[in-house]
Amino acid sequence: MVGLPETIPDRLPLLDAFVAERAESAPLAGVSAVLIQHQLGSIVPMVRALLSLGLEPDRVFFVDIPYSANAEVRVALEGLCLQKAHFASGSYDLSQPYAAFQRRRVQDIAAGMLGELRPNDPLLVLDDGAYFVEAACCFARSFGDLRVVEQTTRGIIKIHDDAAMSRYVASVPLIDVARSSSKARLEAPWIGEAVCRSLHRTLGRHFALASGERALVTGFGVIGRAVASSLMTELGIPPSRIHVLDPSPSAQRAALEQGLILWDRRSAAHLRFKLVVGCSGQTSIGIGDRVFLEDGAVLASASSGSGELSREQFVELADTHPSDDIFVLEGETLATRSIHDSIDLHLVDRTVRFLNGGFPVNFDGRVNNVAAERIQVTRTLMVGAALQAVESARRGILPLSDEVCAWVDHMYPKLFAANC
Repeated sequence: MVGLPETIPDRLPLLDAFVAERAESAPLAGVSAVLIQHQLGSIVPMVRALLSLGLEPDRVFFVDIPYSANAEVRVALEGLCLQKAHFASGSYDLSQPYAAFQRRRVQDIAAGMLGELRPNDPLLVLDDGAYFVEAACCFARSFGDLRVVEQTTRGIIKIHDDAAMSRYVASVPLIDVARSSSKARLEAPWIGEAVCRSLHRTLGRHFALASGERALVTGFGVIGRAVASSLMTELGIPPSRIHVLDPSPSAQRAALEQGLILWDRRSAAHLRFKLVVGCSGQTSIGIGDRVFLEDGAVLASASSGSGELSREQFVELADTHPSDDIFVLEGETLATRSIHDSIDLHLVDRTVRFLNGGFPVNFDGRVNNVAAERIQVTRTLMVGAALQAVESARRGILPLSDEVCAWVDHMYPKLFAANC
């Protein structure tokens, strides 16, 4: 697999074309914005596009995702005249619970805005994991005229699974980019490829399952299918040794059609896996599932945050008592390691490894994890959703407009072919 350029793209052709048709009316003039986004190279032209649509730099607040934070991208964002004081503060290390750390950072930004926003002041949030809605539920005061765009399936799942968040979202427009047809069809295969590339690089060329050892893929959507394909083609694992965990009947049928094996933890108490790749977008492996892991098992997340494989719960269990037989190897160094380091845990009678600190393996702090000409689909959809959000009179979770999807579906093949 070829590497990716470590450069920040100056422009994204699809995004430029989209903005050119809409910039004259400055639809984002007077809007304040909170961007809770990965600091990847392609985020810079997206912010530039938002500014072209009328958003003012001193009204923009930025909360990075710690496991993709990149100093070079941060400098480029500041070069767009974003104020340094408007970037979230805080330094994350592997000894901290990730969810609480990130929630606190978002709450800090939110609390600082409460005194500045009047009831009718428009506030646009471009979120990556429903962090702002989760934080907003903790305040009695309203955040002006709040409009939200959510780009991850994990964020939508969080909202559906949390009654307080669901009730809050019922009172504001939230545009669901995550489940838009264009994102699933055009972006998801590239994300799957990025996960596979990172997995291949991290495991190494010589990684192989010994005779009788098995791999497990949790979640068999577009990304899970790409991962399973990579396990077969790149790592040479036969389909008869790849198991799939997914409750969806259609996903199960797709797995069976590829010759893969369906797994149900309730009927496979003695089955163990040497490699687990989490692709479900929610918690798929819990601490009780450690009985299904081989000695030396490798766990790799392909989903947002640290929750897919319950890394925090495993570490918390390891810290429960100094005399038991569950502990983090070299646990005293967690606070000083890179957050992209592997974490090895001793689990009574076996040792397992969480790749990339338990975070998604395709987010390793590099400038790019997907080629800019490919990820520009998502950046364009997010900008289109932002415009839809500020204009919407409806409330609740709303699908991304057919108009935006149709425009991207029509234009992307032309521009992509011309810029590859």
